[in-house]
Amino acid sequence: MTTIMSISRKSYRRLARFPRRFWHRFAPRQYPIQDLSQDSIGPLEALYAYPDVPCLIRCRLADCRWYGSTGIAYGPGSRHPYVQSLQQYVTGECRDYRGSCLEAYWQRWQPTTLAASLGLSEDVAHPWLSVAPPLRDFLPWSGLARWEALRAYADSEPVRREMPVSRKDATAIRQVGPKPTWFGERRIAQLVALYETIVREGYRRWASQRLDYFRQHIVVDTLERDGEVRFVVANGQHRASVLSVLGHEYVPVLAHVPHRRGPSLVRREDFRRWPLVERGIFLPSQALEVFDRIFEGRQPDELPRLPIADSTRRHAAMS
Repeated sequence: MTTIMSISRKSYRRLARFPRRFWHRFAPRQYPIQDLSQDSIGPLEALYAYPDVPCLIRCRLADCRWYGSTGIAYGPGSRHPYVQSLQQYVTGECRDYRGSCLEAYWQRWQPTTLAASLGLSEDVAHPWLSVAPPLRDFLPWSGLARWEALRAYADSEPVRREMPVSRKDATAIRQVGPKPTWFGERRIAQLVALYETIVREGYRRWASQRLDYFRQHIVVDTLERDGEVRFVVANGQHRASVLSVLGHEYVPVLAHVPHRRGPSLVRREDFRRWPLVERGIFLPSQALEVFDRIFEGRQPDELPRLPIADSTRRHAAMS
């Protein structure tokens, strides 16, 4: 009976994948992407020139940040744990998850509350932020879905405290630890496989528009402050990490892609209209503190010093 059920589940999964594969191959293209990657045009100019249209633009990797509240930047010399772990693999310093910078990062950075993960003092943070654990995709400008998730957690907090952590919850948010060993091994394996593919075939700068936007290019949200911009990588963390190790200074990214997590363009001057500020989850000063820290590439004060590969340390000592 168990064997029959196992076969049935496998057959169901195969059938479930068929419509998606059929769609990607034969479906009509999505509304066109405006390719501006060969032009010297920024995201704000692209937005004004092509409103409501995803635009492929050229951006500096060092201006891109890991999605979430850590503010860790990409680019050559990045101290992102994905970048440093891949650097360890390439130089032969560490060929596995165990002993990698990623393992060390997840062991060191284990905030227990959402407030701590955002770099906010629990003494002055909203009570819900002080009882909830770190939540996925939660930033001051996030959409109402994040507010509803936080409220649901706060309402059920006494019950959840007694519940075991599920496999999904343990791996949902990549920016904080702890993480199970199998999950870390999978991250390293994916990084290495992607690195070898890009080294062998080169980085793909064009993709079929039949693919979902999030499978075509590195997708970014744009942060704007006083006419300057930085980017938060909404999708393509592994690609951004591999390109950082390979020394790419500029990469094509897809900007102004609508998604459910929040706006694709976040203006600092609009902070009073951010949903979580309007609902009192963040004070205006707290929201701006998080925005400015991510914009400037600074980490929360409580985050321990980021682990780095020996090759990075030697290079820093020589420069």
